[in-house]
Amino acid sequence: MEAGGQTKLLVRPMTERDLPETASLERLSFSVPWSETLLSECLDSRLDLVWVLEEERGSELQKGEGRKKIAGYCNLRIIAGEAELMRIAVHPDLRGRGYARILMDTLVRSARKQGASVITLEVRNSNQAARNLYKSYGFVEEAVRKSYYTEPVEDAVIMGLRLS
Repeated sequence: MEAGGQTKLLVRPMTERDLPETASLERLSFSVPWSETLLSECLDSRLDLVWVLEEERGSELQKGEGRKKIAGYCNLRIIAGEAELMRIAVHPDLRGRGYARILMDTLVRSARKQGASVITLEVRNSNQAARNLYKSYGFVEEAVRKSYYTEPVEDAVIMGLRLS
């Protein structure tokens, strides 16, 4: 929240115009970021649901003159009744504000609406903040993929949430 200002949040489907800022967020969030081209392919895929969390700040918000930025985004892929959380990221400067929960609420609700029976994901073993977030939604650790990640090499923890 800015001094003397307000913050407005909006979750909406990602569009082509969001690609440059979302690719920048990828570079800030992941050691092996997805490219703008790969993000664009997700937008074009009938299997992927991709949202951005847009933050508008400033004292001029009520006039529609606030500054808008992509605060976070997520990508959910649904295949044959199973959903996979492909990506979730919040801008490093905006973490700790509950923005990841807003994105998680959106993707869990959407997975249910699409009839998915489960949501799976993989997370770096060292990413305790993300693991705690997922556990708070009821995800359970199901397996470990040894040395799955590169830059740096690290195990992936596979987690799942049963929806039905």
